[in-house]
Amino acid sequence: MGHRGRVRQTLFLALVVELALGPVPGRSCLQCDPGFAFQFASYIPRLSRKSWGVGDVPAAGRRLRGWAEDTLQEIGLDVPLEIPFEDLRNIAVKIYAKLNIVFEGKRYKPGVLPETLRSIFQEQVSMLRDAIIESRVKCERHCGINWYEAISCETCNVTKPSCFGYNCESSKEWEGAMKGLYAHINKLQTKPTEVAEALKEISIFSNCTAASLENLNFDSINATLSQNWLTAKAKNESRADSAVVDLPTPSCPVNSLL
Repeated sequence: MGHRGRVRQTLFLALVVELALGPVPGRSCLQCDPGFAFQFASYIPRLSRKSWGVGDVPAAGRRLRGWAEDTLQEIGLDVPLEIPFEDLRNIAVKIYAKLNIVFEGKRYKPGVLPETLRSIFQEQVSMLRDAIIESRVKCERHCGINWYEAISCETCNVTKPSCFGYNCESSKEWEGAMKGLYAHINKLQTKPTEVAEALKEISIFSNCTAASLENLNFDSINATLSQNWLTAKAKNESRADSAVVDLPTPSCPVNSLL
C-alpha cells in the first residue's frame, strides 16, 4: 500500500472511530439513539469505495461528520429540546432506512449525493422538531401539572419534562390543578439558586426570570391562569379547535409590597 493509500485508510479509520464514540453531550437528538454510531460508521466505507462527482465525497463526508451538531443548531426551538424515546426511535429508523438506500450501491451524477443527504437531513430536523412540540402539546392537554418521559437532545440523558394543562372539566378539578401547581412550585424552594431555570421548565412559565419565589405575586398569576382556564373551557364547549389556543403566559409579576 502506497503512502497515499495509508493516509486515506488512516483518515477513514479516524472518522469511523469519531462516529462510533456514541452520544456526546450537547450534540443532537438523533445521536442519542443507540443505533446512531453503528449506522453512521457503516456509511463511510460505502462512500469511500465509490466513484462520485468531483467534490461530492468531501461534501458528503462533512455532512455525515457534522450531522449531530448541525441537527441541534437547525432545530432552533425556544423550548427545552426533549423528545420521547419512542418518537426518537421511530424517526431514527426512518432516517436510517433512507440513508441505507442512498448508500446501497447506486451511482449518482455530480452534485446529487450532497443534495440528497441535505434533503434527508432537513426532513430529519422537521420530524424531530414536530415530535418535540407535539409531546409538549399532548402533555398540556391534561388537567394541571403533568410530566412525561423523554430524552434530552442536549445531554442524551433521560429527563422528565413538566407542563401545565387547562383541560379541567369542573371548578373542583381546576382548584385541584392549581393546588398541585403551587405544591410543585413550592418544592423548587429547595434549590433557590435554580428557581428561574426550574420555573422555565414548566411551559406556562417559560419566560419567567424570577430568582426568588417569595417575590412572586401569585394572586396575579392565579388570575391569569384562571382566565386561561375559562377561555380554554369555552373553546372546548363551543367545539372549537382546542389544539391551538392563544392563552396569555403569566409574567411572573413581583409582589406590589416589595
